[in-house]
Amino acid sequence: MPTWLCDFDVILLDIEGTITPVDFVYKTLFPFVKDHLRDYIERHHSSSTLRDILNALKAQHAADVAASLHPPAWERDVSNFFAVELYVHWLIDHDRKVTPLKTLQGEMWKFGYENGTLCGRIFPDVPPVFKTLKSENISICFFSSGSVLAQQMLIKYSEFGNLSAFVKDYFDTTIGGKLDTSSYMRISGALGVEPSNVLFVSDTVGELDAAQTAGMKVLLAKRPGNSLQISSSYTQITSFDNLYTL
Repeated sequence: MPTWLCDFDVILLDIEGTITPVDFVYKTLFPFVKDHLRDYIERHHSSSTLRDILNALKAQHAADVAASLHPPAWERDVSNFFAVELYVHWLIDHDRKVTPLKTLQGEMWKFGYENGTLCGRIFPDVPPVFKTLKSENISICFFSSGSVLAQQMLIKYSEFGNLSAFVKDYFDTTIGGKLDTSSYMRISGALGVEPSNVLFVSDTVGELDAAQTAGMKVLLAKRPGNSLQISSSYTQITSFDNLYTL
């Protein structure tokens, strides 16, 4: 373990494009929701969890209309499954990072992971580093636009087995937006550590900007399939193995 890593109490990680390939999200997880949405709603229409999600989606739809984003029409009756389906597809197609969508996706992915339809893809360099960090008493946490449940399922049902024992905590956008500096301050406060003792790794420059402004140290993940982002100020890693050679 290099000396510089021992300066940190927490390694805070983005997920998409950092520990898991972007293709897994866009070519496996998102299509799973689209393909199974109507059946899922029909099977769970009486559950309070789904009812809360649908009401939150309806409120989000109203906000999108007010913002002149022109989402597909939403019928007045929240039980109109076809209207819900059209709107959810629209949110996915526009890659919206809104909490009601992420909550719905998390619930659906949980079903897929538990029945064996889904298996979490993780870059192979990640699990060995998790083991090393844990042996050095450096906590591993996640901050993703995906719901906490979605994060937990990816880690629990990964292709390398259940990695949950290596993770201290999970954060999603209920704590704040990923481009908001205050979110990173809240996370460090929730963990009981100074921001300067947190290393944040993400593939998105805007997130690194926010985390750095909050006082965290940051690294830019350049993984296969990530969109090209040019930054002269951030140190880049192409593998978690690079943590040992920086």
